[in-house]
Amino acid sequence: MRRYRGLGLTLIAALGTTSAQAADPAASTPAAATPAPRSAGDQALVSYPASFFADARPNNAFDMIQRLPGFSFDGGAQVRGFAGAAGNVLIDGDRPTTKQDDLQSILRRIPAGQVDHIDVIRGGAPGIDMQGQTVIANVVRKKGGGMQGVASVSNNTAFKDGRNVQGVRLEFTKRDDGRSFEAALNSGQFIDNGVGPGPHSETDATGATIYQSHLAARAGGGQTTLTSAYEDQLAGGKFRINGLLYSDFYLDSEADRATLPAVGGDDTYRDKPTTKKAELGVHYSRDFGTHTSMELLAIQQVQQKADHSHYLAVGDEEFFNETDNLAESIVRGTLRYRADDHLSFEMAAEGAYNVQNTETNYLVNALDQGLPTNVQEAEKRGEVAASVTWSPTPKYTLEAGVRTEASTIRADGDIAPEGKTLIYPKPRLVFTWSPDKDDQLRLRGEREVGQLDFGAFAASSQLNAGGVHLGNPKLLPQDVWVGEAAYERRFWKTGDVTITLRHSEINDTVDRTIGAITDPNPPYGVTYFDEPGNIGHGREDDLIVNLTLPLGGLGISNGLLKTTSTWRKSEVTDPTTLAQRPLTQLHQFDGELHFTQDLNSLKSTWGIDAYSGYTEPYYRYDEIDIYRWGGQYTLFYEYKPSPKLSLRMEFSDNIGKGFEATHDYYSVSRSLTPIPYEVDTRTERLGQMLYFRLRKTFG
Repeated sequence: MRRYRGLGLTLIAALGTTSAQAADPAASTPAAATPAPRSAGDQALVSYPASFFADARPNNAFDMIQRLPGFSFDGGAQVRGFAGAAGNVLIDGDRPTTKQDDLQSILRRIPAGQVDHIDVIRGGAPGIDMQGQTVIANVVRKKGGGMQGVASVSNNTAFKDGRNVQGVRLEFTKRDDGRSFEAALNSGQFIDNGVGPGPHSETDATGATIYQSHLAARAGGGQTTLTSAYEDQLAGGKFRINGLLYSDFYLDSEADRATLPAVGGDDTYRDKPTTKKAELGVHYSRDFGTHTSMELLAIQQVQQKADHSHYLAVGDEEFFNETDNLAESIVRGTLRYRADDHLSFEMAAEGAYNVQNTETNYLVNALDQGLPTNVQEAEKRGEVAASVTWSPTPKYTLEAGVRTEASTIRADGDIAPEGKTLIYPKPRLVFTWSPDKDDQLRLRGEREVGQLDFGAFAASSQLNAGGVHLGNPKLLPQDVWVGEAAYERRFWKTGDVTITLRHSEINDTVDRTIGAITDPNPPYGVTYFDEPGNIGHGREDDLIVNLTLPLGGLGISNGLLKTTSTWRKSEVTDPTTLAQRPLTQLHQFDGELHFTQDLNSLKSTWGIDAYSGYTEPYYRYDEIDIYRWGGQYTLFYEYKPSPKLSLRMEFSDNIGKGFEATHDYYSVSRSLTPIPYEVDTRTERLGQMLYFRLRKTFG
């Protein structure tokens, strides 16, 4: 299955605009819309009132988040447990009690009219739960009651193959003082813009073409999500319960029609993964006086995933089937004490139990290939954490803490039983210096420990290119010591630039290595496969530049430019060749550029979103796979004749050749044969797409 997200273009020449200039391009910003510290001298927290976003006519809270100067949205990570999965947005000071309902969708369900203001906290502040982030936003909703419904319908068309898919979204919210009910249904289909028609070729070691064809490929799917939540006062505190039901399917189909050789070179491929999820979350919080607060939560989720792949060519028919059943139970408690405006403490404890059962089956020409067919994984995870935040003056903030994580993991089934107990203390130190209201320096030192992916314990496949890969139950989590420095400069009232330097020292680097299966039947041969493994010490250096540039003073009234750019350099010792190389799967560059202009006289907003391409390498023992994506741009226009009605149109297209996959195949291993005996190259380009969405608010 392939789903690609474009990552965009950048503009950093405007960094020079951070110095004071005679003409302030934001001078025309209305006073009511000007962001300001919450209290005099407070440099860490800046509050943006609803009027700050008025010109953009946002539909929901996520639209408002996208307009925050110097803020890059982070939806969180898909990991086991609750603490490590946090995004960087709170709602009324709380993190949503859910893991399967993504943060972006939750924010889209909050109508803009319900938002009073949004606070941005940089570097930490006493009494603020930073969720392990250095910068977070807190969406604060208006008090009072009311009822509101939202209905939207959408249509997306791919010009090249004529596909036309639709979607519908229904939302309902009812709020009284201290009580609310929310429900939403989102259902529709989508088109994967990373899969399309194009040329496919294979060359030998001399560069001569041995196979050439036209690849007819298309992919897409559909999904349905139903969510609901109820919140009320209970026993002097706030109680919330939320639920989710989710299902999706994805279909990737390909047909190679060969022109060389003229006969017998055709093949077909079909891959159809499906997912079903259900989740229930309960949250309770209460204040005890003015200094102490408590928070309790519990989450139960279950999942079923299935993947069926079929490859057919002359003399070769392959089937790979995988079914995963997962369940996770989480309980967590947090106690916070705020001594005064300068000092606060937090303690937390969390327990989680995870189970996964994986069944796989791999047949080649009706012969079973001997992969482990049933693997069960179970994990008991516990974590205790304590932190202190001290801000002796508005200029200085220090956050220090430690999380200690212990887990017992066992893998069993049609593999040699493997069990391990892992204990990792994870200290964290963040120092923030704000010499004035416009400048801030943030320093972070932290130990980050990755999680073992249960999916890495069992076999997986990519039958159309790359074959089958083994799982590795002996895998250890990646252990990283991180040092980071970030400098932020706010300018022109709504402009912002942040430059971040990050260095990571990696122990037990998780990458690709070699695994083997011995045939239990005579002649007892050994078959080698690629598998995940720990390959020793590695390092990574990152440079990240975020820019928010108001364009009013440059002749573009109500124009705004936001860019995010990330450069990465990494190094690890290849376990096959023993040479130094970059980390597998790591992009050397990712970037985004977003331009918007509010046309108040036309009650409209238009703009462009551009995403850079990327190069994503996989270094396997007998193969190097390189995936390249040229990037994408989207032109959009949104007309809002009234606060309750909007029509949005988007035109998008690939940049360059679209998506390209290159597979270099080596005899035996890359260490013995440095020149590939075959190179497989496929280029796919879906082309232009046109999207419409009509959104109506009721109430």
